[in-house]
Amino acid sequence: MSTVAIIQARMTSTRLPGKVLLPLGRRTVLDCVISRVSAVAGIDKICIALPEGREHDVIEKHFAGLPSIAIARGPEHDVLARFIIAARQTDATRIVRVTSDCPMIDPVVISAVLAIHQAGGASYAATSHDSGFPIGCDCEIVTRQVLEMADCEATDPYEREHVMPFIWRRPERFPALYLDRKPDLRHLRLTVDVPADYELAKALYARLGGNPLFGIDAVERVLAKEPELQAINAGVTQTPYVYLQQ
Repeated sequence: MSTVAIIQARMTSTRLPGKVLLPLGRRTVLDCVISRVSAVAGIDKICIALPEGREHDVIEKHFAGLPSIAIARGPEHDVLARFIIAARQTDATRIVRVTSDCPMIDPVVISAVLAIHQAGGASYAATSHDSGFPIGCDCEIVTRQVLEMADCEATDPYEREHVMPFIWRRPERFPALYLDRKPDLRHLRLTVDVPADYELAKALYARLGGNPLFGIDAVERVLAKEPELQAINAGVTQTPYVYLQQ
C-alpha cells in the first residue's frame, strides 16, 4: 500500500494572501510543513495539490527540481477533485491530508493517526474535530477507494471544498477512528490563517526553531513560561465544522 501525504496549497488565501511562502525562521511556511510531514515514518511520497492558474505557479517553481516533492494541479475550489487528481498521479492507496498553513503540525501526531488507521481497519481516521489537539495540528487519513467514492457522489459544495466531510458525515457507511488528547488544547491556534496567527508562529519559531521539528509539548512549555504570547491571536475566531449537509 502506497501512503501519500497530499498537502493542499494556494496563493489566493482571502485572509492572508501568499501565506504559504511567507518566511518562517530560515524557510517558508510551506517548507516547514513539508519537513514535518517528511519526518513521519510510513509516508512514501509527498504531493502538493495546487490549483490551476498562473497566480499559483510561484509555488510550483519554488519546489522545482526536488524529486521528493510531486506537484498536482486541479480546480481551485473543488479541492476534492484536486485531491483525486493528486492521488491518481501519485498512485496513492492511502491518503494523508494536511493543509499548507500548519507549520507547527506535529509529526508525532501524524504518526499516531497513521498508526490507528493502519491497525484499526477504519475507512477514515483523524484527529478529533472539536477537542484535543490545537488548531493547526489536524490530520486526516483515508483510503483511495473511499475518497474515489466521495468524489463520485459528493454534490454539496462544502463537501467538495473541504475534501473529507462527505466521509465523516456518513459514519454508518464509513467507520471512523478519532485521536483525541487530554488535556484539551483546542483553544490554541497553531495555524497561519490571519496576520495574528503568523505573528505567533514567528514568535514560537524564534524560541523553538533550533529544533525545527518541535512538537506540541514544546509549545506548551513556551506558553507556560510566556502566557502573554497566547494573546497574539486569541481573538481570532475559527470557522466551525458544518456537520449537516447544506
